[in-house]
Amino acid sequence: MLEARNLSFSYDGITPVLNSLDFQVQRGEIVIITGSTGSGKSTLANCLSGFIPRSIKGKFSGSILIDDSDISDLPIAEVARHVSLVQQDPESQICTLQVSDEVAFGPENHAFEVKEIAILVDSSLRSIDAKHLSGRATFELSGGEKQRLIIAAMISCRPSYLILDEPSSSLDPKGVFQLRHILRDLKKQNVGVIVIEHNILAFQPVADRILILSDGKTLLIDKHENQESIQSTQKIPNDTISPLLSTRNLEFSYGDRKIITNVTFSVYEKEIIGLMGNNGSGKTTLLNLLGGLLVPDSGTIHITEYQLKDLNAKEIARRAATVFQNPNHQIFEKTVWNEQILTLESLNLVTPETLQKCEVSLDQAGIADLKDRNPFSLSHGQKRRLNVSSIAIHMPEVLLLDEPFIGQDVEGRKFIKETVFETINRGGAVLIITHDSNFVRNHCDRVIFMENGSILLDGSPTSVFERLVTIGYNEYIDSGVQS
Repeated sequence: MLEARNLSFSYDGITPVLNSLDFQVQRGEIVIITGSTGSGKSTLANCLSGFIPRSIKGKFSGSILIDDSDISDLPIAEVARHVSLVQQDPESQICTLQVSDEVAFGPENHAFEVKEIAILVDSSLRSIDAKHLSGRATFELSGGEKQRLIIAAMISCRPSYLILDEPSSSLDPKGVFQLRHILRDLKKQNVGVIVIEHNILAFQPVADRILILSDGKTLLIDKHENQESIQSTQKIPNDTISPLLSTRNLEFSYGDRKIITNVTFSVYEKEIIGLMGNNGSGKTTLLNLLGGLLVPDSGTIHITEYQLKDLNAKEIARRAATVFQNPNHQIFEKTVWNEQILTLESLNLVTPETLQKCEVSLDQAGIADLKDRNPFSLSHGQKRRLNVSSIAIHMPEVLLLDEPFIGQDVEGRKFIKETVFETINRGGAVLIITHDSNFVRNHCDRVIFMENGSILLDGSPTSVFERLVTIGYNEYIDSGVQS
């Protein structure tokens, strides 16, 4: 049994994140832990896996036990042998340059036999449908592919307990379904599994218990209870002819590997477009091309009447704002407030009115009381809301969002959706990468579905989803996310 007894932890020594918490998971049990952003879910994961207090400092009290042995008395190598953690940010966990080396890294450190390591690498990659990645460089992978890689790497260690922090966040629906099967198999192998997840429905079918973390303590909730749904907002009809954003015959490669092939489409005023597709299909690369962060090999991109290549970085940023998939890649300042006003300062748009708007936006994002904090000390979900608040504050014509709902509770999702609707209401357009089929169905005007760097489908959510069913992509219709 993996157990927390009377566990308390505070990062600053004053404000408790975990407060006299008691928790246990048995071998062969799957437990989902949910809760609002900043409620301490990732902190609990770091405690259970030994990162707190060994690597992450703060005021720690209570005990963590693995089969009645206090982990503070165990060497860290032995703790790691029993408990594997898939962190929320997969990039922070990658140690090697090659995919196969990454999956072998844990078993090698645990001194497994060479033949056994080769078998584990192959079986772990196959279990998450990532065998085709084995020869790839880790830095070339998409966010979802990196997530799959780390899951494979942790499974290959054959732990007694596996902790996954927001595993559905970067996975496409197919990956979520595959992970469900993996968790069922691990349960049969008597592995205890803890899934930290905002999206309860993604793993509810395989869960034995669901716990909600609130005020640093856990409360049992019914396994069959649904997440709170948010009412859909009335779409505003598209009544323009000239596109705000358009591409023609767009091509892009990383070295010899073609990533984007002959992509042509337009985005119109007051239009919300959901950009969907499997992990590695080119969605993030396309978004980075549209935001001027990458330069195409050939083809053209226009923002209104301007060709993107003729605009400088500030002119692009003023018109098209990009929110990255990884919030850590978009934090540059030492305080939340300085981060919030950075875009305005860069574009010379600081006025008393815009500063007041920043105050309001931080309040709506639920982080106004954190404005003197270092942004890197925020939770994953709070960082992402700060990214959105800062990047969208100057009201760009086009808002480009890469998986913005990762790590968000109901209130966080509400803030991001309201930002999307505000952009639409003032005549802008939004292109959003998401695996959330219900958000797309309820709020998007169009869906662009990508496959192997090309546009496979482009149409209304109803028509695209109907077509996806006929070609075998059923998992995109019931991806288990509520909006």
